[in-house]
Amino acid sequence: MRRNPSLFLTLLTAATALAATMAAPAQAAPAQAAPSAQVAVKMTFNATPEPALKGSTVTLTGRVWVGATGNRGRVSFYFRKAGTMSTAFTYRGYATTTDAGTFTRRYVADTTGTWKAVFAATTARKNAARLDAVQVVQRRSKLISDWQGTSSTWQSPTLRVPTKDYKVIANYTCEEDGFLFVAWNGNPSGYESANASTSAGTVTLNGHAGARTGYFDVSTWINCSWRVRVFSGIENVQV
Repeated sequence: MRRNPSLFLTLLTAATALAATMAAPAQAAPAQAAPSAQVAVKMTFNATPEPALKGSTVTLTGRVWVGATGNRGRVSFYFRKAGTMSTAFTYRGYATTTDAGTFTRRYVADTTGTWKAVFAATTARKNAARLDAVQVVQRRSKLISDWQGTSSTWQSPTLRVPTKDYKVIANYTCEEDGFLFVAWNGNPSGYESANASTSAGTVTLNGHAGARTGYFDVSTWINCSWRVRVFSGIENVQV
């Protein structure tokens, strides 16, 4: 029987290709990147008022969110007193965020420092933190002059009182029985005085007789030491 050359060649080529395919190793499908397990959150934080009066309320507010809803979680608060190490934060409590991600917490203003709000990471969201410093101040009478001496008769330089009222605190100590007399001499008029007749003590003079300019004088027994401080107006002092 005669063989068909064309058919033979066709079968031989097919067999060769099949053998090559079976011998080649299987190629793996291209790897796909695994989806991220956590997403970044947006966060805002604010501590008000700034500055705050000692004993008043400091309000911490902000928001932690990814979308418009579905943002319930917890924000923890920490505080570091001014002048301490940058890592010296102490835990002060927490707030639960709303579905929109907003939060609010109130504290009593005690001292100047920095507040920190922290959103801890979850399986779905990354952590976030924000800082805000708050100065806490205390109001007190403003010291405008401070004199001290041992002279039994003394007169201050001419002084202008910045407000209509003033307060003088005179402390004194005598070696024996003694007294202290302090007086305001207004220009062109106005006179006020106070005194004590013990060997040591404090004399307080409050008021203003109308004049904004004048001088103070002090009289004591001999061998007495004294200090006279004049206060007028209010100033804020950081605490």
